Formats: sequence, C-alpha cells, structure tokens
Amino acid sequence: MSITIRRIAERFIVPSILLCALIAVSFYGLNKNAEAKNYKNTAESMYRRSFAQLNDDFSEMEVHLSKLKAASSTAQRIILLDDIWRLSGSSVSLMSQIPSSHVDTNELNSFIVRVGDYAHALTKKLLNGQEFSSEDTEQIRSLQKKCREIAEQLNARLADGDIPLVALDNDGFFTSSREQEDSFKDSEGIDEFPTLIYDGPFSESTEKSKAKGLEGNNISEDEAKRIASDILKISTAPSSIEFSNGKIPSYDITYESNDNSCVDISITKQGGMLLWMMKSGASGEAKSTPQSTDTTKKLTDTALNELKQLGFENMHPTYAQYYENTAVINFAATQDGVILYSDLVKVWVDMSTNKLVGIDARNYIFSHTQRTLAEKTLSMEEAESKVTKDLEIEERNIALIPLTPQSEVLCYEFKGVIDEEEYIVYINVSNGNEEQIFKIIDSENGQLVI
Repeated sequence: MSITIRRIAERFIVPSILLCALIAVSFYGLNKNAEAKNYKNTAESMYRRSFAQLNDDFSEMEVHLSKLKAASSTAQRIILLDDIWRLSGSSVSLMSQIPSSHVDTNELNSFIVRVGDYAHALTKKLLNGQEFSSEDTEQIRSLQKKCREIAEQLNARLADGDIPLVALDNDGFFTSSREQEDSFKDSEGIDEFPTLIYDGPFSESTEKSKAKGLEGNNISEDEAKRIASDILKISTAPSSIEFSNGKIPSYDITYESNDNSCVDISITKQGGMLLWMMKSGASGEAKSTPQSTDTTKKLTDTALNELKQLGFENMHPTYAQYYENTAVINFAATQDGVILYSDLVKVWVDMSTNKLVGIDARNYIFSHTQRTLAEKTLSMEEAESKVTKDLEIEERNIALIPLTPQSEVLCYEFKGVIDEEEYIVYINVSNGNEEQIFKIIDSENGQLVI
C-alpha cells in the first residue's frame, strides 16, 4: 500500500507541486519585469520634464539678463535680478534630478550658482543706493552670452532627442543610457527659442469679464445674416448659422461655394459688429518673410483700408508675422495720437493676391471705449532722460498700456537697440517710472516680443 501511495505521489503529486511552483515563479518574474518597465518609464518621463524645464529656465535667465541692459530704474532692475536669482535656484534643483556625468554636474551647477549669487549681490548693491559699475555691466553681458550659449545647446539636444535618461535593467540596477562626456560642448541650431508672445506684448492682457466695445440693441438672426452678407459681398444664403452664447454672444455663420471653399463669420448679438471672419482656400504658393519695405507697406495698406471700410477707424500697425502665403498684421486703435495697445485687431492678408482673408476683433471689442487720458507731467525729452544711455532710440510714441486686465497706464514708448538687440521701454508720463521693458525677436516669421 505504501509503495502504491509513493508511486502515486511521484507520478502525480510531486509534478503538480513543481508545476505550481514554476507557474508561481513565472508570474513573479513577469510581475517584477512589469514593475521594472514601469519604474523605467516613470523615471524617463521625469528626466525629460526636468531637462525641458532646465532649458526653459536658461532661456528665461538669458532674457532677464538681456533686459537688465535696457533697464535704468532701480525698481525694474531689482525685479529682473530677483527673477534671475529665482531661476538660478530652480535650475540647481532641476540639475539634481537629471542623470549626467560628474563633470557636467559640477561645472554647470557651479555656473548656475554663480549667476544666482551675483544677481543677489547686485540686488543688495541697488538696495544700498549704489549703481551698476562698468564692470557690472560687462559682467551682465558676459553672463547673458554664456546663458544664451547653454540654452542653445540644451535646446539643440532637446530637439534632437539627445536627453540623458536612465534605464532599469533586468537585475534591477539603474544604468546610464547615453554617453555624457560631450554633454555641453559646442552644438549648432536653435529650435523655437524662446517662448514667444505672438500677437504683440499686450495681447494677453485684454481678457475682460465684460466687452466694453459693444453698443446698441440686440439684433435678430436675420439681421446678422444681412450684415454678414454685406461684409462679404455675398448674395447666396448661408449653409449654416448657430448662436454662440460665449463671453461675446454672437451669430456664427458659414457660407460655402461650389469650389468647396468656405468662409466663417461671427456677428455680435449686441450691436451687430464683426467679431471674427476667416476664409478658406487662400491662393498662392508658400513664401518666406517679406524683406522689402514696399511689400510690407503694401500689405499693411491693404489691411488698413479694409479695416476702415469695416468701421475700424484710426488704427495703428504694431507687429506682423508671416506664415506660408499669409501675412498676419496686428493693429491697435488710437485716440488723440495715443496708441491703445489693449484695443487690438488681427488681420490676415493673402500675400499672393493682396486680399483680406481673415479678421479677429475680439480684443478690440473687449476693450475699446473712450478713455480719459492722464495728464502728462513729463515731456518726451524728460522721459527719454530716464531711459538707459545704452539704448540707441529709433522710434518714440505715446501709448496706453495695460498693467492688469483692469488697469492701464499712459507711457512714453521708446524703441531702440542695444548690442544689435531691439528693445521697447515704457516710461510713465506722470511720475517717470519705468513701467515695462520688452525685447523684440526677429524670427523667420516676423517680429515677436518677449
């Protein structure tokens, strides 16, 4: 009997136990492998985010160091230096999260710390009533140049996917996935640097809870269709019409033609104003940024003439971008010679046909109203004396600029050049404060502002 039981155990029970053990071990191994892959993916995602943020921080530091050259008031300089010091601390923290060689970490970390310490020292110097020395000015230029070089290298690596990552191998150890010896040597190229404000410096400051530019009574759907057809000079019936109850209630109308092209147009419910219009199928081949003054003037004149016919009077061209075969020109309203930067209208012009293909008047309708402008206690010459002597001024204007979505300030606007870089400085007409500084970037798509 015992022999029979032993044979049964040998033939059936023991193999079953071994099979169960094998299955358990297999499941354990698969589970651990899945955990390893999950750890790897999580770590790589974290390193990618940290590397991208480090790139952004260096780009911002370069811009703030650049703006220091254009700033003349103590208040603006302290604000910029404080931002540089903050970005330095952020970059040191990010460096600790990115796997790299000891040399990379040591040298770059040391540079970041020096930038932050120097910004902090300059802040204390200004608070003690001292001015920047010529050595300080030269040091700022040197730091800006180095930050730009590092930002370009980081950005090139980011664009190429050459990012330091980690991988978890089968034994559970972290191993470097890229060689780091040449991490911050010379590299070429720059990709979408820096982060840009595409519609001019004040385009994002006009979000209001209530549209100030709307006047008159509410219109019906039939009245909206009539206004739209008059604007577009179209006699056919629209293919669709919907009512949009957004911040600016409007009738959204679409017209289609036999050649499959269409045009979308939005008319405000109150007052029947043109809010938005865009045509499809703009003709012509892709073109690069216009270089000639004549071409730019022709496109701007077309846009100005169309705006006047549509009821947008006294508009001043500000910034322009060029995409494929379309020029996108931004205009601001004016009042008594003062540029109202909150009251923006964006116009699309086909560069092949020199015809209007689109309008966005949302910022204008949100903001446009008659202003009571502040009294000027400073002359243009007195305000100019408060601008840094390093700025070679090429253009002077008077402008009403937004400080917050609820407040605006009247300023003298000075556009000029420092070290072949363009800047705009705004000096308060009442107290002479340096209210804002912008840097102009000439990109392949036109002038952009940061």
